[in-house]
Amino acid sequence: MKEIPMKSAFEKNFDINLKLRMTLGVLMFVGLMFAIIFLSAGRLNYWNGWLYFLLFSYFELFTFLIIPSELIKERYGIPPETKKWDKIIYFVFTALGNINPLIAALDGGRYHWTGDFPLWVNVVAFAVIFLGYSLTVISLRKNRFFSATVRIQKERDQYVIDKGPYALVRHPGYAGIIFSSIVIPIAMNSLWALIPAGLFVVTLVIRTYLEDITLQKELPGYGEYVDRVRYRLFPWIW
Repeated sequence: MKEIPMKSAFEKNFDINLKLRMTLGVLMFVGLMFAIIFLSAGRLNYWNGWLYFLLFSYFELFTFLIIPSELIKERYGIPPETKKWDKIIYFVFTALGNINPLIAALDGGRYHWTGDFPLWVNVVAFAVIFLGYSLTVISLRKNRFFSATVRIQKERDQYVIDKGPYALVRHPGYAGIIFSSIVIPIAMNSLWALIPAGLFVVTLVIRTYLEDITLQKELPGYGEYVDRVRYRLFPWIW
């Protein structure tokens, strides 16, 4: 199917009320992450926390600026057509996604249970976070149907996206989130935060599996796409 050009979130005719609500929501989410990191760390001179906060802000704000307005509308809230099992998974991985930096900041910024990693280890971890977030942003931009929850968007005539990173793996956006999440504890000097990070990854892998089954059953053309692109998240692995 011919790919339809997408307009950015700030296209001229985008509903101003939704734009304002979403802008406020994104800013509040960024502010919440600032509070999670630095209240947990108990101090502001925590450079690991600042660098992660800047990368998180880049991910949230840059995503909001470049994804199409129709996708912002789709990602705003939980549509009633969302699969029942995904409503549970959505809340679990959202909670774990916030607990991860919270524990990391408590450990690396306040109590130092783990101690500090060598600087080069922190730098490599932050580079992986940036690359992972960037892969997810690219996937969001490329896939006009990248909803916040799992559902078939029949009212939007959903079709298979197989360009860009989707030509390599079937769920590149999730892959980027997984890469980023698993190294956040290392970037912030915490081994204890690997526990919520690991649970987050397991939850997202389960969601990937269930979503892939749903798409194969309900989205026309997805079975043929599976034959062409064999791997869900990681090339030559799974």
